[in-house]
Amino acid sequence: MSIPVSILNYATLNKMKRRKKPIWLLIGGLLSLVIFIYLIVFFSPNFQFSIFNFQLPILPVFLLTSFFLFFSVSSFLLNNMRRGIFIGLFVSVYLLLRFLDLTHIFFLIMLLILFTTLEMFFSYKK
Repeated sequence: MSIPVSILNYATLNKMKRRKKPIWLLIGGLLSLVIFIYLIVFFSPNFQFSIFNFQLPILPVFLLTSFFLFFSVSSFLLNNMRRGIFIGLFVSVYLLLRFLDLTHIFFLIMLLILFTTLEMFFSYKK
């Protein structure tokens, strides 16, 4: 009893199309989620780290953690690094704008237009 060729081709193509999701993105996302929640709960926005007579504000650490959190989770779910970078940058820039009290809806619309344009520019293939 032989298996039809079309079924074998379909099974082979189906295996070839699947890409494994990198597990390091999931681990990095969970780790950055823990750090993100820790920063929100235990530190105020005005807090500054003291490292060898050097004052480091908490805001850059918070924005980097939020970027890596959204980058890793969206890259893992969408299986696309470029879109993960765009989503992470979008959320980080939006949080920065909110911190600077630029809360008008116009800024959100401009940010959406900017990242949609970037996505369309980088997804265009010749």
